[in-house]
Amino acid sequence: MNPLRLVIKELLYRRISSLVILLTVVVASSVSIAIYTLSKASENETRKIMREQGLNLYIFPKGTNLIDFYSINNTETFPDHYVDVLADSKTFDAVRHLTGILQVKNPEWKDANGSVHQIILFGYKDEAEQKYLSQQETMGFDVQKGTVQLGARVAKNVKPDEPFVIEGIDGKPHSFVVDKRLEEGKGMMDQGVSFHLEDLQKILGMEGEINKIEALGCVCHDGRIKNARSQVQAIFSDLEVTEISSIADARENQRLMMNKYGAFIIPFVIISALLITGLLFHQNVKTRNREIGLLIAMGRNSNTILFMILFKAFILGLAGGIIGFFAGSWIAEYVGKEIFRFTALSIKPVWSVFYYTVFIFPLLWMISSWIPALLATRIDAARILSEE
Repeated sequence: MNPLRLVIKELLYRRISSLVILLTVVVASSVSIAIYTLSKASENETRKIMREQGLNLYIFPKGTNLIDFYSINNTETFPDHYVDVLADSKTFDAVRHLTGILQVKNPEWKDANGSVHQIILFGYKDEAEQKYLSQQETMGFDVQKGTVQLGARVAKNVKPDEPFVIEGIDGKPHSFVVDKRLEEGKGMMDQGVSFHLEDLQKILGMEGEINKIEALGCVCHDGRIKNARSQVQAIFSDLEVTEISSIADARENQRLMMNKYGAFIIPFVIISALLITGLLFHQNVKTRNREIGLLIAMGRNSNTILFMILFKAFILGLAGGIIGFFAGSWIAEYVGKEIFRFTALSIKPVWSVFYYTVFIFPLLWMISSWIPALLATRIDAARILSEE
């Protein structure tokens, strides 16, 4: 009889043992796929959560006194087109999400009651798209033209449904629709007003000027801040880069934690399943020793016996890997809805992993059956068949 037909008949005849081996593949592959999919969702969730903390790199004119900047003293400016030049560079890949900002102090803003307050004015340029890098979701602070977003403390001095009014450099009042009233707890933005950059530049008579670029530093092989600084200064030697290390460290530590978690759990599950599968195949060979002995006595060579056992492992590994991929994706989607607040609805099967699944799991299960298959080829047919 054809060896392939023998394998199929054996799978159907010994259904319980075949299903148990298939189950080990399904468990290993589904757990691996679920953890991998959830780790990707965790990265996206972390990125969205960390958006609340802001971007982690500041780019200033070289020589800027950061004490002055953080104490809201007005500092030196530079052209806002620097942002677009950086974004258009083919070699600039250590920094993402470039947002040009004009930040100035206004010590004499008058509210509707005539009271004078010191506030901070922020002008945000639309985030620059780096066309030579893969597109990602916008992270910069987005303010529409003609509108403002009020910090919590400033908002207390502007009545609901009333516009925000500020006197410009021309001595005339400028009125803006209040788009948002930000919640308290955003640091110096609590006492600030956020504009679209062009609106603020017009009010202040500072067209084409900014004094800071906020960005996100990538994790790079030769150092986070070092690489970002060298790439920026290779294009503009008059700029300096500083890092908000608490935000950068939080992002990197979360990423490393998830990578280490997956790197431990996935191999642990697979190796455990392989050991169990190896024992099951060994038991299967012992159970079939008379059958294998008869095949050898009928002239089947050791390569045929080896092929039959390995092919059985291949079929079970392939079927279990495919079932496990869909089961793991479903588990990740179901569990993700309970875990993740931002990315739950975007958890989908990672189809690029599917192709690895249909290759790796059959191969691994063939490896796990290799030793039992070798033992099967060394069965002494005469001795086995002579036993009662």
